[in-house]
Amino acid sequence: MADSMASPAKVDVDSDANMSADFSSKLDLASPGAGAATGKKDDKVRIFAKNVGDAPILKTTEFSASAASPFSRVIDHIQKKIRTSAAHKDAVVHLFINQSFSPAPDEQLGDLYKCFQNNGKLVIDYALKEAWG
Repeated sequence: MADSMASPAKVDVDSDANMSADFSSKLDLASPGAGAATGKKDDKVRIFAKNVGDAPILKTTEFSASAASPFSRVIDHIQKKIRTSAAHKDAVVHLFINQSFSPAPDEQLGDLYKCFQNNGKLVIDYALKEAWG
């Protein structure tokens, strides 16, 4: 029983030189939630990725993305980071907002931020198995 309670392994995520311009592992702390409500192309949404169950912990759990980006960009980004580990190379990652539902892949991050942000961040829970919704 103690084995099932073991904490998940931390995935070593190196800086990715080919990472899309929409994603940044460094946050713009001068303007939290940087105007996501305005819907401008250069607006950023702060995202906090939180593991659930036996999903590995990402080395970088906070990043920002363009408010105009679709949710599918976050799905691809987190899935790519988890699949860098040999143990999870074929993993299917499920993402949830507010520990309850998985938004449509074409949903804009700015819209999700406006509706579901918490303390200036959009909290996205990720799991290797469906946990909610």
